[in-house]
Amino acid sequence: MAEGLTGSLAQLPLVDLLKMLAAGGQTGRLELTSGLDQGAVYLAHGELVHAESDMITGEAAFVRLAGWPSGQFRFDPQVQAPRRSIEKPMDRLLADSARAASEREALRRVVPNMDVVPRLAKKAPGPTITIDGADWELLASVDGESTAAQMASARGIEDIDMAKTLYRLKLAGLVEMAMVQAAAPQQRALAGPGFFQALTSAIAEAMGPLAEIIIDDAVEDLGFNRATFPRDAVAALAERISGEIREPEKRVRFQQTMLQLLRAGQQAA
Repeated sequence: MAEGLTGSLAQLPLVDLLKMLAAGGQTGRLELTSGLDQGAVYLAHGELVHAESDMITGEAAFVRLAGWPSGQFRFDPQVQAPRRSIEKPMDRLLADSARAASEREALRRVVPNMDVVPRLAKKAPGPTITIDGADWELLASVDGESTAAQMASARGIEDIDMAKTLYRLKLAGLVEMAMVQAAAPQQRALAGPGFFQALTSAIAEAMGPLAEIIIDDAVEDLGFNRATFPRDAVAALAERISGEIREPEKRVRFQQTMLQLLRAGQQAA
């Protein structure tokens, strides 16, 4: 095995990489990174003997690492494991990680994120309902307004535990998940063609026949065009153009005209 083998987990998934290393009877450390997360898997003569991720070690760490959809890896051969934390054969570990991934996907379909709002189902799922005490306590706290994250925080439990409980309640037909509707962005009122006509006349009086070019340049500098220029940016546009008028008297007249236009725009709003 080449020294310092590196690559992408998106191109060579961890499961396939481990099978390749195991088939070659490799010994060494497989370092893994995904964003800010780090982890490592150790092999001894093709056998998986240790895994670590943050403060987690052993089988739990391996299952977590196997769930990373992307990241980078580096294999350093002949690096010995600091200790042995895994006794289970690799094929069983891979089967466990595949099952955990399937469970996570099923959970994600029901609780896609912690911003969902659990609500009581309108119809009873059946004439008889069996529910354990912990799930009943959570069900009793469903108010139809709090998000899953807010409920988890109020009860002092981890998000994943809240998601699992909601998953059970959803499968039992006791709750439904509602998505929080994002507020529609408020549209900004536009300055309009009438404003630009008056602005053109005011600039032509103060600076001559290049008024159209001056306006377009100033509007573009502010990140707009005439068709999208908002009314609430008129003051910034007036200040920008006013600074280019060199004659004090003409500058004052231009500012007075712009003030009138601003007042007219406020009255029309």
